[in-house]
Amino acid sequence: MNRLPYPSDLSDDEWDLVEPLIPVHQGVSHPREVNLREIVNAILYWVDNGIKWRAMPHDLPNWSTVYDYYRRWVKIGLWDQINERLVKLVRLAEGRDEQPSLISIDSQSVRTSEKKGPEQGIDGHKCVKGRKRHIVVDILGMVLNCFVSAANMADIKAAVAVLGPVLETYVRLEKVLADQAYKGALGEIIKHVHHCILEVTKKLGEGFIPAPYRWVVERTHRWA
Repeated sequence: MNRLPYPSDLSDDEWDLVEPLIPVHQGVSHPREVNLREIVNAILYWVDNGIKWRAMPHDLPNWSTVYDYYRRWVKIGLWDQINERLVKLVRLAEGRDEQPSLISIDSQSVRTSEKKGPEQGIDGHKCVKGRKRHIVVDILGMVLNCFVSAANMADIKAAVAVLGPVLETYVRLEKVLADQAYKGALGEIIKHVHHCILEVTKKLGEGFIPAPYRWVVERTHRWA
C-alpha cells in the first residue's frame, strides 16, 4: 500500500478474517488489476466519512471501480457473510455458542433531510417524518440483520422482513424478544413458520426502564 493509512483502513488481522470470503473472480476473462484489500478500504472510507462516490480520495481506487465492486458484493450477499462470520467469532471469544438462542428486535424512526424519496413516511406514534430502522441483535448487542423502511411501515410487516433471514440462518434460535409494537400476528407467524417463540415485554413504568435482556437492543440503537 503506497499511501498514508486512513483510520478506516483494515488492519492486517482484520484483512485476514475478511479475505477468504471475498470472491477472486468477478466474471471477467482478463486478469484483475485492482487490489481487493484497497477496494474494501475504499468502501470503508465511504461508509466512515459519508461521502459521495465521486468524492473518493485519489489515493484510493477509482470511485467507479469501487462502486462496481460494492454493488456486485451487495448482490451476492458478501456483507451479510462477513457479518455472520464476525458474529460467530465474537460469540466464541465470549465463551458462547456460535449460534444465538435468544435475539431481540426493535425499531427506531429517524428524520430525513430529503423532501422526496421512495423510503419516507410519517411515524404517527412518534411524530417523525422519515425512515425507520429495524434491527435484530443477539444477547451481546451484535447486529444480526437490519432493514430500513419508510417510517410509516407497520412494525409487524417490517419485522417479517428483518427476522426472516435471521431465523433461517441461525437455526439454534428459540426465542425473540420484542416490545408492545410487535404484539399480534407476528408471534403466530414465527411460531408456525420458524418454530420460535415471540416474547413481548410489558412496559415496566413511566420513562426509560431497561427490560432484562432487551436493553441490549436499545444500547445498539444508541451506538448506531
